[in-house]
Amino acid sequence: MGYKDLTEKDLDVDEKKVFGRIIDMWSLGSSENPYDQSTEDRILKYSEQDGLTNEQILRIINRFESKGLINKIEENGKIYIKYKVGAEHIVKELQKTQYVHSRAKFIPHHH
Repeated sequence: MGYKDLTEKDLDVDEKKVFGRIIDMWSLGSSENPYDQSTEDRILKYSEQDGLTNEQILRIINRFESKGLINKIEENGKIYIKYKVGAEHIVKELQKTQYVHSRAKFIPHHH
């Protein structure tokens, strides 16, 4: 199954929790630096509030990257989780659920 075939329904509950936290961090980015809040460390910290271990969270993040939904980029000694256009439909679907907590809606900066 390619990323274009994936929908929110294809993600398990833990994946939805982690992706929701990633979307939360994306929505907090500034126009100058849209990914300044979406570091792997922040996502780990906030996903732990959902009862997940760091190992579970990292496995899920790596699955998202292997499915072509995100990019992990190291900059200035930090790993940033960046949006990929292949995740557009899942992001839109998850923003309508309880898994995304941010009041600010994430709108991809390069669309």
